[in-house]
Amino acid sequence: MEANGNLKNTIDDLTQRLTDLEKSKKVEATQVEVQKVQTEMLLKLRAIRESMLNENASQGVLSSSMIEMEKLRDENAKLKQKVTKHEYRITHLVRNLLKQSTNESK
Repeated sequence: MEANGNLKNTIDDLTQRLTDLEKSKKVEATQVEVQKVQTEMLLKLRAIRESMLNENASQGVLSSSMIEMEKLRDENAKLKQKVTKHEYRITHLVRNLLKQSTNESK
């Protein structure tokens, strides 16, 4: 009797493994399809961007937009540096204030 129960457990376990493998294959197939669609969409978007850039370049809009974008990037980099400096200073100020307040309370 125990051999039959053991055999049934083994069969159930193998059935569950087979089901899990089938589900895994479906997920993999779905992921491959999604990646194909994403790749196609990316290629289409690149083509659209390139045609827009070519169209704008022919109208002279590209150069002024590119110059403005470069200025904005430079300004953004400078602002990030300022923020970093201010954060550093604030951290030290807070640390020193805490240290001073603990010294005064003693």
